[in-house]
Amino acid sequence: MTMDGGLVDRLGVECPAGARIEIREEGDEAGSALEPLVFRGAPSGAGPGSSDEGASSNWVGLIDDPPWRSGALRSEGNPEIEFEIGERRDGLAVITLVGPVCERQTICDLLASAGMPLVGDLCGGGLAVTGGLRLFAGEGAYASRLEWPEEPAWFGLSFGASADREALTPILRVSDETARVVGKGHPWILPDRSSDPVTRFRPGTALRIATREGQPLAWAHVEGDPRLSARIWAVGADAERDAASVEARVARAIARRRDLLQPSIASDLASGKYRHTNAFRLIHGESDDLPGLFVDRLGPLIRVLVTGRAAEPYRERVIAALQAQLPVTPEGEDWSILELLHLRSLGGSQFDRVRWLVGGLEQLGAQNVAVDEVGFRVLERGLEFGVDPGWATPRSVRPGYGLFVDQRENRARLEEYAARGGAWLNLFAHTGAFSVSLLANGASRVTSVDLSAAYLGRLDENLSLNRERGVDPASHDSVRTDGRRFLEKLETGQRFSGIVLDPPTAAAAGRRFWSLQKDLEPLIRNCVARLDVGGCLLVTQNRNGPPLGLDLVLERAAARIHRGIAHLEPAPAGRDHPTRPEFPEGDPFEGWLLELD
Repeated sequence: MTMDGGLVDRLGVECPAGARIEIREEGDEAGSALEPLVFRGAPSGAGPGSSDEGASSNWVGLIDDPPWRSGALRSEGNPEIEFEIGERRDGLAVITLVGPVCERQTICDLLASAGMPLVGDLCGGGLAVTGGLRLFAGEGAYASRLEWPEEPAWFGLSFGASADREALTPILRVSDETARVVGKGHPWILPDRSSDPVTRFRPGTALRIATREGQPLAWAHVEGDPRLSARIWAVGADAERDAASVEARVARAIARRRDLLQPSIASDLASGKYRHTNAFRLIHGESDDLPGLFVDRLGPLIRVLVTGRAAEPYRERVIAALQAQLPVTPEGEDWSILELLHLRSLGGSQFDRVRWLVGGLEQLGAQNVAVDEVGFRVLERGLEFGVDPGWATPRSVRPGYGLFVDQRENRARLEEYAARGGAWLNLFAHTGAFSVSLLANGASRVTSVDLSAAYLGRLDENLSLNRERGVDPASHDSVRTDGRRFLEKLETGQRFSGIVLDPPTAAAAGRRFWSLQKDLEPLIRNCVARLDVGGCLLVTQNRNGPPLGLDLVLERAAARIHRGIAHLEPAPAGRDHPTRPEFPEGDPFEGWLLELD
């Protein structure tokens, strides 16, 4: 059966109103004879693809090609089964599973609960193919018995250059509201009742986006998340092959960071200070027209963070383009490349989400990089900071790595204020990059406040790393507590020359839950009240959604306590984090710098 020209090959596919359905019967000239499909739990010999073994500790099967390479399947009441992905072909992959002896049904259940159903397991959401369930017991099952479906399992994964392929690209019709938003440049297709569902397409599949009437709008790749249907690749009715290539997009991203990629030896000599930076963003997702991919340069390491399955068809091309256009670091060293999959997964299974694509710890060590089990050190404007790229926790990916490089320009903005000396307060200090920079540039004393003992420990390490750069750890105080509680317990007359405030969107602080919506304005007001005459306050926030209007909040806070504002200016993220006005979800950073009379 086909729907709007696409194969319907699994249960649960939604059928939109007006869809064209074609059913081919056995013996139809346009089709072929279909063998019975095997549902999970089918009795022995129920079909050509069924397994006749009752239980085993070794299994081999065929599944939808997953983003993971290996991992452990877990669910309540079942044994843990280790898996590894082997050969990949046409959107499918061979999976080998090893663990305690278990029944075939257990393997079916575990894979289905992890979002990796077996081919032929219709009840688990697997592909419907002739030949039935693709699962066999025994170590030699793959070589001797596993059969790939004769028909393609999926219709294409990415856009091609040929006109024939372009003509065959499936069409996704969207609602009038979605069409309006896409026409204004928004790079996401969100699900709604009036848009076609994408459940029949594999994540990464190329689509033509059109209005309900069939008017072409854009090209996109399927995301396959309940909250996000697809990510736009190119807008307009022109041929997809006329859109910018992956390589051109990477080249544009690199050109935007050209000044950061050039060693600052000349400016260092002119200023008499070592200001080199080797930690910054190279590719910023949708804002660099490479949806779902975020790439950072950390010294001799390229860190690739994959946040969308829509990026599957082009992420390898992005990496290849980076290698071709940046064959070595600006300092002439070989790159190591680490990939992290920050993707949504189902069930309680654990997936190996981190892998080395090029180089690794041995290569980094050979380049005189001080590598330990967790990370190494990078430079920002001549200061040294430890980072944790994520290789030590392959089954748990964090987007960050211990240094907010989007705040680099704000640390630079505060240098002239720090040069005046005085006492400074860094609330929600994280690993203390602001604290280190303030002390290095003349602050007399800095107090850093954070609830995390681990972060404060790394802050102390960052202070010690920069002793030779003018940072005296004895001029610093670490306080482990909630920022609100710290301000409330200060002595009545205590003031600061400057305060840095970068609170989380939401967090638990003992019995007091932190809510940005409810708690930010009172906190800002308390900070303004604690500033000396001429003091400054940097407030930043990183959240999804439209800007909070921090400038207005600062003005209200100063007015309520009768403090005059001498200067108020935007403090946006660094230029390596470009923004798109029509895409507030991709520009969550907002910052303002206030100076009092």
